[in-house]
Amino acid sequence: MKVVILCGGEGARLFPLSRESFPKQFIKIGKESFLEKTYKRAQKLAKKDDIFISTNERYVFLVKDILGNNVNIITEPDMKNTAPAMLYSIKWITEEDKKSLNDVMVFLPSDHEIKPISSFVNDIKRAVRLAENGFIVLLGINPTKPETGYGYIKKGKPLTDGFLAEEFKEKPSFKEAEEFLRSGEYLWNSGIYIAKASLILEELKNVSEELFPFIEYSREKLKEHFKNLPSISIDHALSERSKKLALLPASFQWSDIGSWDSLYELYPKEKDSNVILGNVASYYSKDSMILGNERIIVTLGIENTIVVDTPDVVLVAKRGETQKIKEIVKDLKSLGKKEAVEHTVSFRPWGSYEVLLTGERFKVKRVKIKPQKRLSLQLHHHRAEHWIVVKGTAKVTIGDKTFYLHENESTYVPKSTLHRIENVGKIPLEIIEIQTGEYVEEDDIIRVEDDWQRD
Repeated sequence: MKVVILCGGEGARLFPLSRESFPKQFIKIGKESFLEKTYKRAQKLAKKDDIFISTNERYVFLVKDILGNNVNIITEPDMKNTAPAMLYSIKWITEEDKKSLNDVMVFLPSDHEIKPISSFVNDIKRAVRLAENGFIVLLGINPTKPETGYGYIKKGKPLTDGFLAEEFKEKPSFKEAEEFLRSGEYLWNSGIYIAKASLILEELKNVSEELFPFIEYSREKLKEHFKNLPSISIDHALSERSKKLALLPASFQWSDIGSWDSLYELYPKEKDSNVILGNVASYYSKDSMILGNERIIVTLGIENTIVVDTPDVVLVAKRGETQKIKEIVKDLKSLGKKEAVEHTVSFRPWGSYEVLLTGERFKVKRVKIKPQKRLSLQLHHHRAEHWIVVKGTAKVTIGDKTFYLHENESTYVPKSTLHRIENVGKIPLEIIEIQTGEYVEEDDIIRVEDDWQRD
């Protein structure tokens, strides 16, 4: 058995905590990220060598930061939907080992909350047995409310274990969801798929006109043409059309963390049914979720409200409306709002930087560089930089000079001058970088040499 964790999504519905540069599978609300929790569940199913993380190339370093350098990573060439990601994962795994075409593969989304793990493991084992008998198995969740943000699947003819899937309904109206709940004939779509690799390829070839031209491609050819693949979910490409789909009711508790509303339902409530996290003072407020950050958030008399504070964006939303946030993020992007994509803290393969202050002709950053990592050898035509070391030891290259800086020491980088900074120590290096010039945006970087082959 092989386990593939699908980890390439943007997670826009948890904006502003989750953004394109740092999606929800990587964020921590508590002690562990959603990806860490998913990986731990996967380790209950398979050996480490049989677990794969499928992610976009821009997130590879984040996966390694969280799970370590020794995990198996399938690097998706472009940001597509679940069907292209699953197809590419199958090609990646089976071209290394042709026998694995007959293996059962378990595809897990990376951003779900599931408990208890023992029930999850037992359900997957049941699904594997069903998959070995020639079915593509989808785990279904018994609905607990008329949720309009989930997909629903109608139970068809009973099988030895589970049912044939009869009908799919994506995000119904509230009235339809109420009818589905009353009928007892529908389950929520968990997005957890279990099937033999060969059967998935066979059914995609049989029922998916969108992916049919690409099914016989080798891994390398698929990689070359990946940008031409349609962005389509596995539900639309295969499940809604296949006659070999089995639906297995799950016995575990589940949430796909698809919105702030679902996160509110997940967390334990304090006084007046509030979820309070972070630096918050709440007065006469009820049925709300308030996430504070560094500054204190004070609420007075609010009800049924979601408040999320980040350094550059504050979200205030009515509970029950947060499924619409994905469309709002799309709108913000169209308006050119960088906050829709980037946090004030931006993560890079070498570390991270946080924008502390921005004004006309200047920007101030806190830059953190991991031990034994270095920035690219680069120059800027429109800005100069001042570096002040506040923690650690830096090896600095400016022009044809190389030297070391220690805590409380500083240096200056003129415009159009090649430069690089490296952490040669064993602890994180922190510097304050002051940029001055007529243009201080991130695209004024010319890289001459880079450890991660970035442009």
